[in-house]
Amino acid sequence: MGRTGRHRMNSGLILLGISFNKLRNKMKREKLKLEIRNCEMGFTLIEAILYVAIVSLVLTALIPFGWTVIETGSQSAVEQEVSGNARYISERILYEIRNSLGINNVSSTQIVLCETSGACATSPTTITYSTPNVTIQNKGASAVNLNSNDTTISSLTFTNNTSGTSTKNISFVFTAKQKYTGARYDFSYSTTVQSSAEVRSN
Repeated sequence: MGRTGRHRMNSGLILLGISFNKLRNKMKREKLKLEIRNCEMGFTLIEAILYVAIVSLVLTALIPFGWTVIETGSQSAVEQEVSGNARYISERILYEIRNSLGINNVSSTQIVLCETSGACATSPTTITYSTPNVTIQNKGASAVNLNSNDTTISSLTFTNNTSGTSTKNISFVFTAKQKYTGARYDFSYSTTVQSSAEVRSN
């Protein structure tokens, strides 16, 4: 074989070697990409598991907290309703006693107040406790409830503390509570009010 033939054969082997090297390098790159892709997929799966675990822990902590907030809000609303009714009833009874002209009759569950001179028996103001409501009948008008439909009065007692003709005083005590008979504590609330007032026209 001549020199020219050997040169061509060597050139062909060199070219063939270069081609094999390129192919081998390309295959290595593809394999590396595949390995990287597999690693990325595995990392993403781990991330998803971690996210699910974290979200589960957060929800586990937030759900009881959310129920507590709801129950606290319900209990606060109930307390405001009952306390508001108790305060209104107390202030109304005090107002009627202080602004009356005299006391016509006092029993444990009812007071009859004189509103006009000489007409105490015909057009009085009457405050009555009849379970579960406290009613007021002003100057012969129809009786109306002082407490709301969501509140009940479990007890009301009037006491006549009048001493002779100089002091005309009436004291009272009552308990107001939420109109609820279930077992939920956040819907159960009661408050007791005790006060007294004197007729100002003495």
